[in-house]
Amino acid sequence: MTNANYVKLIADFFLLSMSWSLVLFSIIANSKLTGAGLIKLLTNTAIGATVISLIITFTSQGLIFNSLLGLKLLSLLGLILISVFHQDQKSFAMFALYFFLSATFLYMICALVDFKMLESIFLLSAGLLLGIITYSMLLGHWYLVVPKLSAHPLKIAAIIMWVILVIKMLWSSYSLYSNYSFFEEQTQLGAGYAFNWLLLLMRVSFGYLVILGMSIFNWKLLKLRSIQSSTGILYAMTFFVFIGELVSTYMFFNYGLYI
Repeated sequence: MTNANYVKLIADFFLLSMSWSLVLFSIIANSKLTGAGLIKLLTNTAIGATVISLIITFTSQGLIFNSLLGLKLLSLLGLILISVFHQDQKSFAMFALYFFLSATFLYMICALVDFKMLESIFLLSAGLLLGIITYSMLLGHWYLVVPKLSAHPLKIAAIIMWVILVIKMLWSSYSLYSNYSFFEEQTQLGAGYAFNWLLLLMRVSFGYLVILGMSIFNWKLLKLRSIQSSTGILYAMTFFVFIGELVSTYMFFNYGLYI
């Protein structure tokens, strides 16, 4: 696979993961309390990601219609329907679209690795971490619109993030132990000793340690109900999780490492 194809594959993964996770986590905060505006903000963000993913598909295969292109078009239609018709009270039709989109985006992410179980789980874990932090940041922003909203949804999101983060850190630690030859001096694996270590340090520092430390400060701010300060922390966490998961997926697709 050429470098250009790797870039398209990684970009498609990030875009599909963003759409999937924002839809998936949209039920954390009750739409009756936040109003339909938050759902539409999340959905419109997912629409933007899906449109760019469609552009990647068109540039890769042209106008050739296949199942992946069809699913992306159906998903885009479903997102548009939610954005246009969702009310404060989630209707049966909106619940049906929620489950359809969650399953469809899940299918498309797993299709990137031909539905191989371990590879699919790894990609989904990356998408979940990326998504829960991005969702939390957008939700925190929404408190400017609904200032009386309880901090409870943000606390639930923080706990979900910790669970995902711990699982990923344990998995990465095991993978590092199993593939330590990749990082030994004078290794011929990957891109060489120095570059391999650079990737590892970026992944661990930006993708794990910084996020873990900032999440602790975020929790303390939530307990004080300092939502605006918490949102500022979440903005920074969104930046760092993108870097961390970008490095991780690069190592995964190029070298087969689960770090």
